[in-house]
Amino acid sequence: MGDKERLFEYVEEHRDDLISTLRDLVRIDTQVPPGKNYEKICGLIADKLTAVGCDVTIHNATERYLTLSGVMQLGLEGPRSNVVARLKGKGGGPSMHMSAHIDTAAIQKDGWSVDPLGGEVTKTCKYGKSIYDVGGGYIWGRGVCDDKGPLATAITAITGIHELGIKLKGDLILTGNCDEEIGGVAGLGYLIREGIVKADFGLQLDGSMNMINLAAQGRTRFMIRTIGKAYHGQMPILGVNAIEKMSKINVALDNYWRNVLMKRQLATPGIELPSEIREAGVDKLTAMLNIGTIKGGVQGATVPDLCEEEVLRCMTPAESFEDVERELRAVIEGVKATDADLRYEVEVVNSRGGYVVPSDDPFALEAKKIMKEVTGKDLPFVGNLGSTDMNYQVVDGKMPSVNIGVGETYTNYHKRDESVSIDELALCSKAVALFALRKLA
Repeated sequence: MGDKERLFEYVEEHRDDLISTLRDLVRIDTQVPPGKNYEKICGLIADKLTAVGCDVTIHNATERYLTLSGVMQLGLEGPRSNVVARLKGKGGGPSMHMSAHIDTAAIQKDGWSVDPLGGEVTKTCKYGKSIYDVGGGYIWGRGVCDDKGPLATAITAITGIHELGIKLKGDLILTGNCDEEIGGVAGLGYLIREGIVKADFGLQLDGSMNMINLAAQGRTRFMIRTIGKAYHGQMPILGVNAIEKMSKINVALDNYWRNVLMKRQLATPGIELPSEIREAGVDKLTAMLNIGTIKGGVQGATVPDLCEEEVLRCMTPAESFEDVERELRAVIEGVKATDADLRYEVEVVNSRGGYVVPSDDPFALEAKKIMKEVTGKDLPFVGNLGSTDMNYQVVDGKMPSVNIGVGETYTNYHKRDESVSIDELALCSKAVALFALRKLA
């Protein structure tokens, strides 16, 4: 029996260990904001991987990276801890970095039919079925799909490589990095920009077993404030209404994104967007803008003197942060030119760029072969209008990289009742193990 067959058999025989590891991870609440318990979950991962021969270190991002993350604006709490585990090779081979994030999306207060931190297992999923489901059941809870499930699959694969005595030539590096859901600046951004993690190839575990992601957009979060003058609401002529001023800005922003940004597109030959995006009329990476939150005023009988909103600017990989910020300010200045009473502030919360790995990149083509070997399917190369931490691998770390993972619509990731197929988790663990064999053995 070859190493591939031995590893695949190991994963099947240790499904209970995979589920136990995932349950351990899910039961630690790492929703962000605020992003507490990063130290606790990193300690858990460190213990598991130290026990199977990895050199493990935990790195807390510096104050500079907390500031760049938007610590005050987003209400972040606790240290931004990241765990780095290295399974050292015997030498003579390249290194590969696998990344999965330890934070999760927020847990909605109501509407869950299961304990979001429980890791409950059922035979079926009432929201649909994985195409890889062969009767193995489903596990439930925040992060089982995004992204603690893929992290558990990597831990299982590394454990199998160690316990089977398989000797890799190159180093296999796994990071459990924080804050991906809010931009990853103090997570993988910190680890790669500070040179803590370096590798020849990257595998991002935050995608799907149905496709191979090679491209994604970036994003910049802005906080915009308008400052007015409070007065009695029945004498508004003597005040300056901050909400009215923000309304004027929002009309300009809406016109800007629909009539300017939507025409700013980047073609990615050989890489398609998901079907639901194409059905909405967008077939290329496209600049966009979203007004995400707005608040202002104290009551109807008072002229509001402050209004605040968060704007998310979706950036194509061809756009720079500097140009994006300059354009946004120019739009608001255009409004100010027509309204002398407009007073405003623009604050950058955080920013993460986009990336494109060409569809003819040798590692991407090799990844397609590896995934076919695991799934039996010729998976498409895809791009995403969202953003992922793979930007830091590709742009900052200069690593040819691909993104795979678990889950599709049925998983309800970021929604109530998140779940994932256990058969799909096992398949992902096999994929991770095969990437290590093909690139490092």
